[in-house]
Amino acid sequence: MTRVIGARKVPIAKPKLVSWLALDNDGTVSGFVFDPETPERRFTVDILVDGLVLKTAYADAFAPEGSQQNQNKTCGFAVTVDPDLLRAARLLSARLANLGTPVGHPIDLESDSACPVDLRPSSKLRWLGGLHFQGWIDSEAAVTLEAIVDGESVAQVRASAWTHIGGEAEGQAARNVRAFDFHVSQRFADGRVHRILLRKEDGEQIPATAIFVAFPDGLTGMIDVIGGYAAERLRGKLYDRLIPASLPLHDYADWRDRFPLREPQPSPLRLAVVIAGSVGAQQTLSTLETQSNENWTAGAIDGQPLSIDSDALLEFLEDAASDAHHVVVTMAGVSLERNALARIAAAFDAHPDAVAVYGDLDFLADDGRLWPLSFPAFDYERMLEQGYCAHLFAVRRDALIAAIEARPDNLYRLFNSLLDQTGPQQENILHLPGALATMPRLDRTKAGSLLSAASHQHLRARGIDANVSEQQGNFFPAVRIRRSLSQQRVTVIIPTRDRVSLLRACLDSIAPAIERCRAEVLVIDNDSAHPETMSFLADLPRRGIRTLRVEEPFNFARLNNEAAATLDSDILCLLNNDIEASSDDWLEEMLTRLSEPDVGAVGALLTLPGGVIQHGGVVLGMNFSVAHAFTDRVSDDPGFLDQLLVAHECSAVTAACLVTRRSDYLAVGGMDEARFAVAFNDVDYCLRLREAGKRIVFTPHAKLVHAESVSRGSDTRADRRDRFEHELNLLRARWGEVLNDDPTYNPQLSRDGVPYGGLAWPPGRRAPRYNRPSVARDLPLGF
Repeated sequence: MTRVIGARKVPIAKPKLVSWLALDNDGTVSGFVFDPETPERRFTVDILVDGLVLKTAYADAFAPEGSQQNQNKTCGFAVTVDPDLLRAARLLSARLANLGTPVGHPIDLESDSACPVDLRPSSKLRWLGGLHFQGWIDSEAAVTLEAIVDGESVAQVRASAWTHIGGEAEGQAARNVRAFDFHVSQRFADGRVHRILLRKEDGEQIPATAIFVAFPDGLTGMIDVIGGYAAERLRGKLYDRLIPASLPLHDYADWRDRFPLREPQPSPLRLAVVIAGSVGAQQTLSTLETQSNENWTAGAIDGQPLSIDSDALLEFLEDAASDAHHVVVTMAGVSLERNALARIAAAFDAHPDAVAVYGDLDFLADDGRLWPLSFPAFDYERMLEQGYCAHLFAVRRDALIAAIEARPDNLYRLFNSLLDQTGPQQENILHLPGALATMPRLDRTKAGSLLSAASHQHLRARGIDANVSEQQGNFFPAVRIRRSLSQQRVTVIIPTRDRVSLLRACLDSIAPAIERCRAEVLVIDNDSAHPETMSFLADLPRRGIRTLRVEEPFNFARLNNEAAATLDSDILCLLNNDIEASSDDWLEEMLTRLSEPDVGAVGALLTLPGGVIQHGGVVLGMNFSVAHAFTDRVSDDPGFLDQLLVAHECSAVTAACLVTRRSDYLAVGGMDEARFAVAFNDVDYCLRLREAGKRIVFTPHAKLVHAESVSRGSDTRADRRDRFEHELNLLRARWGEVLNDDPTYNPQLSRDGVPYGGLAWPPGRRAPRYNRPSVARDLPLGF
């Protein structure tokens, strides 16, 4: 006998909440919510206007108003609502998403008694790993803060830089605030949990704290020191990738002593050393005499700084150095490290196919402090515009003699003449991480003139018509290369969904560049529904702008793939609808970089509306992920070693503004819409271009403004975090090796927080390296 038992509805227990809801006069809706029985729990909150859900927020921000009742304090939320919308509405309310439990009391928008209270965060402190912290404080003037660790005052922190926070992507009013970046003492790297807070000079604590734990030389290093835990070493390596540690750049001298380079293997190679210039030649000769490798012969060629006499160089090679098959060329005044020649000889031994070798340098400031000049693996574009690798380098004798046929008269021309026949495809230039020497201060005006002439002569030797103009460098010389453009069909692709004000501003701002380059525009309408948007889109063909409607959930990669399949243009410019141009020549500048056949994609310098940099190229490996470079700087900052003054290679650039050939796009299969629908599709695309032998170039000479994720919202939203983490894990699975060793970055530099912000603790692998791409791992769908 079968009994039928009726289903009973089990009520879902709703939490007993403590909550608050407030409205500020700038349209910021803020409040807090927590459950006293489970104070560690966090909630997602729906913001409703007249009963309709307008926005969603995750309540995990600092909420001082709730701190007396909830010791965790991080239970607040804040979003911005258009004041015009509020003026037209009657009731503002909030509730727990999915549960419907009210949050705070509804606010009668028609009542004058609705009291605006501002609960937006006024500061933030973020632990980046190790002993490194970043954050901001809402202040117009620079502020000095005191860092307190476990009740002990340990550092003075100056919040004098600027950063940009808020905006519609974060649900808060956008504003510029004062930023800070600091490290605490290495004595706190003891494997114990510590608590850090900040307070102002008047003793007032700012509402931002952090918990941190750090290990001397990383968790892997600590495991090795303790011994007996070999099985845990893999766990330690993963921890150090995800939460890397760093030390400040100004501690470089101590860092060098703590992490000395390995002594190279003895080499039978005999080296010839050429010192170019008269001033400082004796200083360089004195450091030659202390070299650990004594198998060398040297000659000084008199002349102006950085100059070289080709006839005198040939005479030296034929007479005094006839038995040397490798030649070291250095500017006068360089102080060689004791093992510099030994490292160069060992590098040629280990890499017999190497044509030339250059290495990192140090710089001694006027106050006696040592600073690292940490370079990437060979970067052709940066060589042209900065000559960074020509102040000390070594070259195979046969290659040098061939280069001298171009009659170079300075070191910049001598180095780039090695590439007169091969062009940028030269793969056999080797970079040695770690300083080979200490470099003297350059006369940038003189050096700029020499570099400008050298780059122009090199491009002319390659048959490339280009204008080369001197720029103002900060440390190195700087020039700007403008190659001639051939007439090609260019289409700018702009995905959009509603948000007509953004699209209108974008189209209006880029119109001069579109006309200047005779380009076309294709707007991809991803299922817009707002009547104003539909009317605007319907009118675009009258303005000569094409539209393509795609009715499906947002998939950035697929939208661009469909556009590329539809078009027959030579060049594609992928552009976000929340971009506005800062000049009329940005597109032309990017196209000139793409005129080199081996360049696969070009990216631009993007700033946020407040002037803080949003994109200065992409660096791989930061926290075992990727990060935009120089987001801690403002638009007129020169960047680390002047990288925001000159074009240079990156492993990837953002597709918020990216120029690429349609043929290259199709050859690598476009963007991976199955694995990287929203995030990292641009990084994956650039890495596949590199795998195909293409270079990725970032140019700071193309400048635009990007209100990042305004049109779509932030990936850190609660309802998007899982998707973002999934795509990040796929990126790690496919490109894990190159994430550990970005050839366009330096293994001595930090991999926590913002790139170029410190010294890696411990440093990465410092073996000689070429600028060669990694190969992607096969990543079957579903894994």
